[in-house]
Amino acid sequence: LISYHLRDKPDEKTKLKIQILDARGRMISEIENIAKEKGLNRVNWNLRYGGPQVRRPPTDEETQFTGGPRGPQVLPGTYTVKLFVGDKTYEKEVEVRLDPTISVQPADLQSQLDMTLKLRDMQSATNSALRTLDSLKGQVEFVERTVKDRLTEVPKDLADKLSEQKKKVEQLQNKLAQPDGGLGFAGRSQLVNRIGGLFFTIDGANAAPTPAQRELYADVQKEFDTKIAEVNKFLGDAVPELNETLRRFNAPTLMTGKPIELPKP
Repeated sequence: LISYHLRDKPDEKTKLKIQILDARGRMISEIENIAKEKGLNRVNWNLRYGGPQVRRPPTDEETQFTGGPRGPQVLPGTYTVKLFVGDKTYEKEVEVRLDPTISVQPADLQSQLDMTLKLRDMQSATNSALRTLDSLKGQVEFVERTVKDRLTEVPKDLADKLSEQKKKVEQLQNKLAQPDGGLGFAGRSQLVNRIGGLFFTIDGANAAPTPAQRELYADVQKEFDTKIAEVNKFLGDAVPELNETLRRFNAPTLMTGKPIELPKP
């Protein structure tokens, strides 16, 4: 629980936020939309790193039920809490201690943190890929509607190309996450679910990852590398090819943005 005292109530335009920094000065978590009432205010820090980026913003109900995206637990040690009130900054050190009833070696906790951070970043990258694919599917559907409105009869090669690429986008989406309301391929959980499941399994105990968890991590990492590479190849090859076809028919082209960035080793 972090407490802070405001002498005066800031105006509505003044932004308030809290950042948590580790001993090296790296930001590990940020809490926005905090209270700005005159006097004593409190905000909860869950003693965790920031969570992964998400595919879609969680609803208020989901946030209340799950607490929002969850990052790895921090290690015992000293952290700096920074409060930003407009252009002013206030900071104070806090110490995070391990529960005295728990007996675990620091190296085991570090090993746990290293793996959960990698899994969190893999979740972020997978969700980034899904956001890109969601956008592409929406753009393809917009182009389909636009050409139907503009043309009395849509040329078959254009219609086929749009249908083919939309199907490919959907196939890639379904490799990364289960279809809405579906069970994925043959009931098998998809990549983002496997990453999240392994994260919560490792995060659930104050201990180093087990040999079985390390083996599963290696499998998930291999699957992640393969599927994200497939998405990037589609973005780099198939989308420009489709855009060439769209230009020939004076149709709107697609925007893809940058390739999906892989987590740093």
